[in-house]
Amino acid sequence: MLNEHIQPISNEVAWEATASAWDKIYSVDPFAMPTQSRKWAGAILHGSGSREVSRHYLFSDGHEAILPLFKKTLVPFTCSILNSPPSSWGFGGVLAREPLAAQHLEAILEDCSDIPGAAISVRPNPLQAREWLKAAGARGWSAVPKTSHILNLEGGFETVRRTRFSGNTRSKIRRAEKKGVTVEIGNNETLIASFERLFRRSIDRWAKKQHEFGWLAQLRGHMRDSSRKFRVMANCANGIFQVAIARHNDKPVAGSIVLVDRNAHYTRGAMDERLIGRTYANYLLQAKIIELACSRKCTHYHMGETGLSRSLAQFKGHFGAVAVPYAELWFEKLPIFSADRTMRSGIKRLIGFTDV
Repeated sequence: MLNEHIQPISNEVAWEATASAWDKIYSVDPFAMPTQSRKWAGAILHGSGSREVSRHYLFSDGHEAILPLFKKTLVPFTCSILNSPPSSWGFGGVLAREPLAAQHLEAILEDCSDIPGAAISVRPNPLQAREWLKAAGARGWSAVPKTSHILNLEGGFETVRRTRFSGNTRSKIRRAEKKGVTVEIGNNETLIASFERLFRRSIDRWAKKQHEFGWLAQLRGHMRDSSRKFRVMANCANGIFQVAIARHNDKPVAGSIVLVDRNAHYTRGAMDERLIGRTYANYLLQAKIIELACSRKCTHYHMGETGLSRSLAQFKGHFGAVAVPYAELWFEKLPIFSADRTMRSGIKRLIGFTDV
C-alpha cells in the first residue's frame, strides 16, 4: 500500500482542463525541459500523429504535477501506445512546483499503468533519475539504462568558460575564431535548410563508421527526422527552437538544433567532414550555444543522449558536461517496446553495427 498521505486526490486529463495548470507549473519548475512545454507538445501533435492525453495530479500533501503524455494508435493494428514523450522527441516525465519523492512517482506510475493501451513509456529528466528508478522498481516497470551529459550553467557564461571548459577547449575556440569561423543562431528557413543538408550528409558518414548500409541509414533518418518534422518544430516551438550554423569561408560546416527556454537542450547535430577540417568549428558552435543558454538564464544545458560513444562523451566532457545515468521506463501489456528493441539489436548484430 502507498502511504495514504501522498495518494493523488484528483486527475485531470483533458487538454482544456490542464492548459493553465500546465503553463503555471512549467513556469516555476526549475528543472523543466523545453520538451515538456506546451509549445513543444504542439509540435509533437502536428509532427508525430499522436494525441495529447496529459495527466494532472494533485496530491493530498499539497504537491501538484503535470505529466505530458501522448497516445498513438498503431496502424494497421487497433492497439495504442502511450509515451512521455514519443521516441525522438526529447525528454518527458513530470513537471512539479517542488521535487517529487519516489512515493509520488509511484502513484503516478500506478495511474499510468491503468490507462488503456498496449504499452506506455516515460523518458524522464536525467537529473531526476534516482527517484524515478525507485518508483519504477516498486511498481514493476522495466528500466532501460541510458546516459546523458549535462552542463551546469551556474555562475553565467564567463564562469562556465573559465572554470568548466578545459584549457584545450578554450584554445580551440580561439583558433576557430582566428580561422574566421562564424556562428549564426536563429529560427529561419535558411538556417533550417543549411542544417538539413549537413544532417543528411552526416547520416552517410555515421553509416560508414557504424558499418550500416547507407540506404538503410538514410531511410531511418528520414523516418525519424523528416524535412517536414524540422519545420513543424520550428513553427510550433517558435522562440524555443533554435538552429545554430557554423560557417567557414561562407560555407556551412557544422550545425546544431538546440531548444532554449527554462533550460537548454541540444537535440540534433551535424557537420560536413570534408569542409570542417581543422577549423575547430564544432567547439566555437557549442560555445556560442552555451553563451546563448546563459544569456537566457538557463540553469542547465542538456547535451543529449551519449550512448556508448566514447568520442562523443569526451567531446561533451571538454565543455564541463558530466555523464548522468538514467533510464527510460516501460510498462507493457503487450511486448511492443521489447519486441522492437530485440529486432533492432538483432539487425545491428547482423550488420556488425558499431556505436562510435
